Amino acid sequence: MKRILILTIPLCLLTISLWVVASCGGKTDQAAQERTQTPQKKEPIQQIPDEGLTQFEKLADGYIRPCFDEAAQQTEKTIKPGDMFDVYVVAEYSTQYPMSTANYRLVLPEGVSVSASANSDSTILTVGKYDDDFVIAFTCSTGPKMWLVKYICKSDPTFRGGTIEVQKGADLNYLGFTMCDEQKTLVRAKPGKAVLKVD
Repeated sequence: MKRILILTIPLCLLTISLWVVASCGGKTDQAAQERTQTPQKKEPIQQIPDEGLTQFEKLADGYIRPCFDEAAQQTEKTIKPGDMFDVYVVAEYSTQYPMSTANYRLVLPEGVSVSASANSDSTILTVGKYDDDFVIAFTCSTGPKMWLVKYICKSDPTFRGGTIEVQKGADLNYLGFTMCDEQKTLVRAKPGKAVLKVD
């Protein structure tokens, strides 16, 4: 029962309406409920299986990726050790499939830390930590591209370069979106990387 709550509470909090709470509770089939109630080893909860993307997910064409500009054009940057710089986490998806939440984890290379962050103006609510399992709810958006969070980062004086990545959240084991439809359909996204070089 605790595992069910761990999965559903963050998703239900994000939507801030009773009809979403109902959809969060009603989407699990009986067999899945029985499996979660039997004692099992503690493993990350999977909202969607790890197999390849479904045809629907391929049509939605979702990405969550780090970039060095809010227009999501710059995925490579050269800095000097000790420099401050911005990292934007950007959501991209087909305009045919409006989205309202995103779930990810931001992985920084050794020698880079986050000093501050700012959410986009469309943000409704955030849950979790950027480097563990971060969920952000935003006003329903048709895409095709929007930045979700800007992280103000700093490199150590000893920094020698590395890769910034977006990955599945550590607890929910999920990288992707929730659609704006009444069923709150989950749509997995593809991850992205950005490269930091040192001058």
